[in-house]
Parts: sequence; structure tokens; C-alpha cells
Amino acid sequence: MAESYAAGGLHLKNGQKMRNAKMLGLVVASALAMMLAVPGAASAAQVEPAPPADVAAQIASDPELRYVTVVEAEALYGFDADAEDVPEPAATEPVVTPLWSWWGCDWRGKADYPHVTKNEASVHGYWVKDGGDCPATGTVTVELQALGCSQFGCTWITQATDVAPGVKPGSGTGRWATPHKACANNNLTGWRGRVDTALTDFYDPFGWDDGPAKDLSCSPA
Repeated sequence: MAESYAAGGLHLKNGQKMRNAKMLGLVVASALAMMLAVPGAASAAQVEPAPPADVAAQIASDPELRYVTVVEAEALYGFDADAEDVPEPAATEPVVTPLWSWWGCDWRGKADYPHVTKNEASVHGYWVKDGGDCPATGTVTVELQALGCSQFGCTWITQATDVAPGVKPGSGTGRWATPHKACANNNLTGWRGRVDTALTDFYDPFGWDDGPAKDLSCSPA
């Protein structure tokens, strides 16, 4: 009987040893997995690309920035003032209805040609309804921009902003926003306006709408 108890005790001890060995094996395997995973994660972090530089901000903050005409920017810097207005190639895939049309309203922002009045450059911006059932009013934000170039290239630089809240569609006094910027001198400079429209209590899928560019005898102060 004593031998039986001894044998039973030996079996228990052996079973405990096997369980301990399995637990140790799991711990070792987990540790190895962590050691292999950490270098992989570190390697992935090292090759993660840095965010792209804001070229427009570099141009605007460059001490050598010059305000130029559209022709000069195109000839000396290869700038394309109408790049955003170039139509895309005809699509070969089925036409998809634009998201804003699903909401029963088509609209866009418009800016007229910039002009100089009383030694200030300015532009008018407003919104127009192209069709559908649209809200009666919208908030129009207009930016007046001048064309600047530096060693980094050329960009449109916002000089002034004006907001017209709750205005009806169409141009005219009381319906548009008009940002102004004083002229430092009468050097020819390219100017344009751009418009963002947020219709009242309505979904807004649009961004900015660019107006036509024009050279004015006005360099921004």
C-alpha cells in the first residue's frame, strides 16, 4: 500500500512537472514572439513617410517672394494659372450622378474680375442657383488672392477675406461679399477671387470655386 501511495505521489509530481514545463514553454514562446514583433513595428515606424511639405506656405513665407503678373509666372516659373480650370479627359466609365444632385439642388460660387478702386484691389463673390429645389439663402465666403512667386514656385496668396451671411443667390449689392486690399504700388500683379458657399441648413459637398485671373496695376501692401 505504501508503494502504491508512493507511485501515486510520483505520478502527481511528474504531472505537475509536465504542466510547469508547458507553462514555461508558453512563456518562452510569447517572449520570442514579442521580441520578433517589436523590431518589425520599429522598422515599420522608421519607414513611415513624413507628411508632405506645404509648398504654398514655403512660397508665401519666402523672403524673396515677388508678386508677379500671370504672364511672368507662366514664362519664368512654368506656372499654369488655368490649371484648375482645365477639363478632365472624357471618362470611359458610366457617368455617375454627382452627390449634390441627389439632394435636389445644383449651385456654385462665382467671382467677377478683380478691379482697383481708390488704390485698393477688390473682387465680388456670390452664389448662383443652377437648378433644383435649393434653400433660399446661403453664406458666401470670398478670398481675394494675389499671385506670388519665389524659388519654390508660384501660388495664389490670400490677401483679404469677406463673408456675406444669409444672402440670396445672384449678384448685386446685398448679395455678395467684397474683400479689399490696399495697393503698395502700381506694379502689375495677377489677382483673382475664389468663393465658398454654404447653403443654409443644407448638405455642402463643394469646396472653393475659383474666379477668373486678371493683372492689375496694384501690388499688395
